Amino acid sequence: MINQQIIQLVRYGIHHQLIEQEDYDYSINKLCDLLKYDHFSETEVSTSTWEEPSRLLEPLLDFAVAQKIIEHDTILSRDIFEAKIMDLFVKRPSDIEKTFYEKYQSNPIEATSYFYNLSKKSNYIKTSRISKNIDLQGPTSYGTLKMTINLSKPEKDPLDIIKMKNHISTDYPLCVLCKEQVGLSQSPGRTNHRIIPVLLNDELFYIQYSPYVYYNEHCIVLKKEHEPMHVCRKTFQRLIDFVDKFPHYLLGSNAGLPIVGGSILSHEHYQGGRDYFPIQDAQVLAEYNHGNIKISKLHWPINVIRLESTNKDNLIDTVNKLFMYWKDYSDRELGIIAQTDQPHNAITPIARKNNDKYIFDVALRNNRTTAEFPLGVFHPHPENHHIKKENIGLIEVMGLAVLPGRLDQEIPMIKDAILHQKPVDKEAIVHQQWVQSLQKIYNGEDINVFINNQLAIKFAKCLEDSAVFKQDTVSQEHYDSFIKNWIAFLD
Repeated sequence: MINQQIIQLVRYGIHHQLIEQEDYDYSINKLCDLLKYDHFSETEVSTSTWEEPSRLLEPLLDFAVAQKIIEHDTILSRDIFEAKIMDLFVKRPSDIEKTFYEKYQSNPIEATSYFYNLSKKSNYIKTSRISKNIDLQGPTSYGTLKMTINLSKPEKDPLDIIKMKNHISTDYPLCVLCKEQVGLSQSPGRTNHRIIPVLLNDELFYIQYSPYVYYNEHCIVLKKEHEPMHVCRKTFQRLIDFVDKFPHYLLGSNAGLPIVGGSILSHEHYQGGRDYFPIQDAQVLAEYNHGNIKISKLHWPINVIRLESTNKDNLIDTVNKLFMYWKDYSDRELGIIAQTDQPHNAITPIARKNNDKYIFDVALRNNRTTAEFPLGVFHPHPENHHIKKENIGLIEVMGLAVLPGRLDQEIPMIKDAILHQKPVDKEAIVHQQWVQSLQKIYNGEDINVFINNQLAIKFAKCLEDSAVFKQDTVSQEHYDSFIKNWIAFLD
C-alpha cells in the first residue's frame, strides 16, 4: 500500500509541474529516505491526479506515526512532517523567484497566478481544510456583507493579541512572518514555504500567500526587517507602489495599534489579494473635490473616507494629511480621545488601482479602552461577542467577516431553537439572548436564509460598534464637520 501512495504522490508532483518526469526516481528515493522505508518496489497504481494532495499524504503521515517518525500524533506534528514531504516537490527559492519574474515581464497576473497555484499544489495552502470553511452573505442597510466561518484557524482573544504587541523573541526566527521561516522544519508547516522579493518604495519586502486564504489570492506582504507595525507616510507610498506593480491586486495595512490592528503587530506587513469586496459598492453620501483629489464620505457601518486621483503623489500627500489630522483629533462628546498616556487614533488604509486611477479607502479607528469596555470602546460590544470577539481588521473593514469556527456547531442549535420556539441547547447558550430576539421576528421563512441575513445584520452591528462616529444624527453631524475641517486644513 505504501508503495502505491509514494508513486501516486510523485506522479501528482509531475502532473502539477512541481517536478519533471526526469525527477521520478530521485523523488521516489528521497521520499523513501524521509519515510525510512526500504522495501520499495515499482507497482502499478491508478493514474488519478488529485486536485489537492491531502488524500495522498494522509496514508504517508499515518505510516510515519506508526513508525514513530512522527513522535506525537498531533495536527501540529503531522503538519511539520507533511511540509517536509512536500518540500521534496518544491524548487529552491531562487528558482521560483526567477520563474516568477520571467512571467512578470509578460504579465503580472501570470506571475501571481503561478505563485498562488504553486502554494496550493505544494500544500502550503491546505485547500482541503480551507474548503471546509463556510461562506455566507446577507443584505444589510449598507449593502450585501460577506462572512466566512473559519474552520481552519482557532479563534484568538483580543487580550492575547495585546500581550503579543511588540513582543521581541530571542528565538530564530523572531516571529511567524519573518523571511527566515522559509524552509524551516521546526515551524508548523514551513519547510515547503516560499516567498517572493519585491521592492516597495525602494525597500525590500516579500510576498507570500496566507495559509488560510480568507478570500481569493489572499496574500501577505512582509518587510525584510523584523520591525513593529507602524503606519506613516512610507506606508501609503508602499501600498501605492504595490498596486502599481500588481494592479490586479489591492493591498491594505492594519492599524499599528492593538485592538484596531491585526493579530501580529510585531512585524511590519500588509494584506492584499485579488477579490471584490462589499466596500467597493458602498454608496457615496457626500462628495468633495480638492485639486485633483476626489474625496467621498461612504455610507458604511465603520467610518471610511475614500480618496481617488490619477496623481499618486498628490494622493499619498492627501492621505498622509488625513492621517496626521486624525491622529490629533478629539471629540469628547463622542468619546473620541486622541491621546491619554498613549496614542489612540489610527487608520486602516486600503489601496487599489482602477485603470489609471488610484483609490484609497481610509477607515478611522480609535483603540481606547474603559472599565465598561476593556476590549475597546470602538470594538464589538459584549452583546455581540457571541458572534465576533476578535479585532476588526482590514478584512472586516472591507465587508468580509472572519467568524469563529465554533459557529459551525452552534448555528444548527440556533436554527433548531428558533424553529421549535425553545431555549437554545446549553452548548450554544452564549447565543440565548440573540435567539430570543430572533424567535420574536421569525415568520416561518427559509431558516437558512433567515439566519444568514441575521448574521449579516449582526456583523454590521459589530462594525457599527467599531465606528468612531456612530450612525445617529449628532454623530454624523460631527463626522461631516470633521471632514470639512480637514479639507480646509489641506489648504
